Amino acid sequence: MASRLLARRRLLPFVQRFNPRYKAGWVHADVCRRLEQFSRDVAEEKSPRLMILMPPRSGKSELASRCFPAWHLGHYPDHEFIAASYNVSLAMSFSRKVKEVLTDNSYQGVFETRLHPDMQSAEEWAIAGHRGGYVAAGVGGGITGKGAHVLVIDDPVKNAEEADSADTREKLWDWYASTAYTRLAPGGGVLVIQTCWNDDDLAGRLQRAMQDDPEADQFVVVKYPAVAEFDEYLDEDTDLIVDECPSRGRLLRHKGDALHPERYDLQKLNRIRKTIPTRFWSALYQQNPVPDDGIYFVKENFRRSQPPHPTGTNIYCAFDFAISEKRQNDYTVGVIGLHTPEDLLYVVDHMRFRSGDAYFIVNAMLTLIARWAVHSPVVLGVEDGQIWRSLAAVFAKEARRRRMYVSVVLLKPLTDKLTRARPLQARMQQGTVVFDEAAEWYGACQQEMLRFPAAAHDDQVDALAWLAQMTVDAPPPRAPSQTTPRASWRDRLLGHGAEGTHMSA
Repeated sequence: MASRLLARRRLLPFVQRFNPRYKAGWVHADVCRRLEQFSRDVAEEKSPRLMILMPPRSGKSELASRCFPAWHLGHYPDHEFIAASYNVSLAMSFSRKVKEVLTDNSYQGVFETRLHPDMQSAEEWAIAGHRGGYVAAGVGGGITGKGAHVLVIDDPVKNAEEADSADTREKLWDWYASTAYTRLAPGGGVLVIQTCWNDDDLAGRLQRAMQDDPEADQFVVVKYPAVAEFDEYLDEDTDLIVDECPSRGRLLRHKGDALHPERYDLQKLNRIRKTIPTRFWSALYQQNPVPDDGIYFVKENFRRSQPPHPTGTNIYCAFDFAISEKRQNDYTVGVIGLHTPEDLLYVVDHMRFRSGDAYFIVNAMLTLIARWAVHSPVVLGVEDGQIWRSLAAVFAKEARRRRMYVSVVLLKPLTDKLTRARPLQARMQQGTVVFDEAAEWYGACQQEMLRFPAAAHDDQVDALAWLAQMTVDAPPPRAPSQTTPRASWRDRLLGHGAEGTHMSA
């Protein structure tokens, strides 16, 4: 009786009742505590938002996607669940596991909630005598007409290929905003459980929306890295995990400790870290999509210095356009590079804005070019695509009006951004890319480059990649001659006196 009462009150004893071999540590107790609070907040129609970011195979789905729905429906059988994963097959497997719990004799000794005898499919089932139920859906699938007191999204991203695809990320966001989110009942809760693949995946966008707009959904974001990167304390006032001991808090683990050593100790985690690429270790296990030192572009290859005077250099300007109905949050970026006789590429100017109409973009381009055309002719590089074709006539007309004559190079479009950025990566590894030491835009640009290709935006990388591409086949300018010019006949006459006339010969 005591066991049944405890399982009814607390989620972790409930989990262990159905899975006695479940190895629970402090992290699982912490997750269960948060899910219990989430459940109460849903019942009180407080619209809770909870995001749990954990490494793979750490027990998060067992807690949140298998046992939590059954435990919550035991308390609130009138509530409806919508559970989504990267495909409907995975979502239906979670659905079957929840049903297994509800039909277990141990569950029926704890709660009175029962499955409806006529609605028990894996895709959708209901609670007998109540309005509650469960719907399993794949991300992107239709759930029109269904309602949710609790929306659970577990592993919405399948793999790195999907995470790196801008179109896939955009479709996921569109589905969440236009389909899944609109199914919430008043006061309903959203629970996101995943590992961090990309700054621009669902978890990344939700966190960025929180930062950009205080009125947006404010999720409680809890990250559990596989290996602690600092001493972790629980701030009991904010219920967040912090790196300094607050006045009301307790130590969870020390820096360097494994998340759950009973399952994965440091030796096993180190073996994983040495086996998989660094990017995946940082993203999937440390919940940081790209390590601080970078992956594709590494911090040690960034050089800064005072640029030379533009005279005697080749001046290049490259633009990356962002005009798309689906990618409204991307930027148009223009950069200026000075190619020196020493084959150094100095990045000296930068322009970044969210795309306006054609005249706005063209005027911005010409304004940037005009700042440097006073020193030497500027060569403009643009991607040979539909966007430039729509701008070319406007650009030519406005350039004539300003009496500017710009040489335009059409760059071959490459759909693979990693391949496009190879010349830039190679130049930086060779130490031949130098950023202006006084540039105010350098910090944001470096951060984007260090997080590439997992950053939320890659427009600055694309523009710099075009800039580097322009120097691949273009030789550096000739250095000014240092030899003494040969004396002319007039100079020889001057050397003989007689005021340099023909009589001095």
